Amino acid sequence: MWNPVDQQFYAPKLPVAIAAIGDGQEAIFIRTLLEQFNVVTLMHMIGTPGDFLQVIGQEENAPPYLIISAHGEEGGLVFGEYIEEIDVSSLQDEVMPPEVIGKAVRLLGTVIINTACSGGVQAAGETFLRGGAKAYIAADEDVSGEATTLFLVHLFHKLTKEEGCTLEEAWEHAASYDEESRLYRLYLPDAVFKIGSDGQKQKLR
Repeated sequence: MWNPVDQQFYAPKLPVAIAAIGDGQEAIFIRTLLEQFNVVTLMHMIGTPGDFLQVIGQEENAPPYLIISAHGEEGGLVFGEYIEEIDVSSLQDEVMPPEVIGKAVRLLGTVIINTACSGGVQAAGETFLRGGAKAYIAADEDVSGEATTLFLVHLFHKLTKEEGCTLEEAWEHAASYDEESRLYRLYLPDAVFKIGSDGQKQKLR
């Protein structure tokens, strides 16, 4: 597990890694936001599909939290076009699908937050859990960039500012804000949750 010295500071910092797929602007903004909450960040600027496969295959070196900043399609991650020299065998029509991710993901004990549209569909959630994730959070439909920002602000503000707050409590708080926030699902090894239109937590399985 990634264990930066910042965790031993007088005011300990929560470690969060960010994998930026695409132009990286969203990821840079997320990093700036998180650092306002006393979070220490590690930015992975993903250049190729192979780079991303290395990030999700870290096993015991995996970070406690990993935010995947990307565009999504049907639970997969959009990478786009590459020159001939780049290995794109992990992509299907420029998208890395859940079944390919599942062959590489080894994130033992990591909480994964995926900002990609449709990243919260069942195929994606179960793929990351099978790879050893402690939890997986993502929206199961398309969400706006504003909704993503609000969700992350509410989630990490709760985690960092409220002593003893659990991940489930922080997710419930963040996912209850509005209609788009309610699209964010929480996948745990033994259950999947959503916030219903009545604002109440519902167990999906």
